[in-house]
Amino acid sequence: MSHDKEYQLWPDARLLEHLRLDDRKAFDILYHKYSSKLFYAAYNLFRDKDVCEDLVQELFIDLWTKRNQLNITSLEGYLKVAIRHKVLYYIRSQKASVDISVIETLVEKYSADSKVFQNDIAHLLEDGVAQLPEKCREIFTLSRKEYLTNKEIASRLNISIKTVENQITIALRYLRTGLTDYLPSVVAVLLLHIFNK
Repeated sequence: MSHDKEYQLWPDARLLEHLRLDDRKAFDILYHKYSSKLFYAAYNLFRDKDVCEDLVQELFIDLWTKRNQLNITSLEGYLKVAIRHKVLYYIRSQKASVDISVIETLVEKYSADSKVFQNDIAHLLEDGVAQLPEKCREIFTLSRKEYLTNKEIASRLNISIKTVENQITIALRYLRTGLTDYLPSVVAVLLLHIFNK
């Protein structure tokens, strides 16, 4: 068996040991094992090949640069955290931008596939609803959680149906706009699910 083939059979822990000792071959094996998965995770969000390639290259340059100080037990776990930080850095520094409609599509997709994901996103939405003005929050909650009709809400709160409709529109607009505020949190949750695919 060739030396290269033997390397490919090594577990990550052994490859990491060799990486710490400046073994370029161990680094190459790890790069080929994980780079496409990391690229795919980023591409799901950015849909920009050049941006995603740059991001993955930077991530692995960081890995090589820090190789002597690495103190990790799970490379996959380390890379999950690293890709999340790198993507969020790209978003915050505006080196790349995500399309809200892409995020919404992914949220729908993973919500359908995963109960855990539904719960994660539900918590984020709860945070968004908590930020609504009091009356707006009350009307939105009656509509979406107690499933009351606009007419029933108007009757209960002694306000017009038009007011109810306006407040729900404001709430939805606020939550949609607010998505950009908690976008990093949504992206972080999405990345974990994408990476696990």
